[in-house]
Amino acid sequence: MTDKPRKRRLSAKQKSSTLFHFWHNLQDFKEEAEQMKDGELVLLIGMMELLVEERIALLGGGRAALLAS
Repeated sequence: MTDKPRKRRLSAKQKSSTLFHFWHNLQDFKEEAEQMKDGELVLLIGMMELLVEERIALLGGGRAALLAS
């Protein structure tokens, strides 16, 4: 049995930062889906966007206020 390297846990601030970058990437994906006129994909990305916003708000990061605006 081989030893698996342990993953370091991220702080709430690091998680919030990672999610914020992911949220921005989703914005780009959503824009491309809108240009392709793919309504289902836009809807799916929109739902993902809401879930990420919710998670950021739960973490209480300072960026949560930026998403609200």
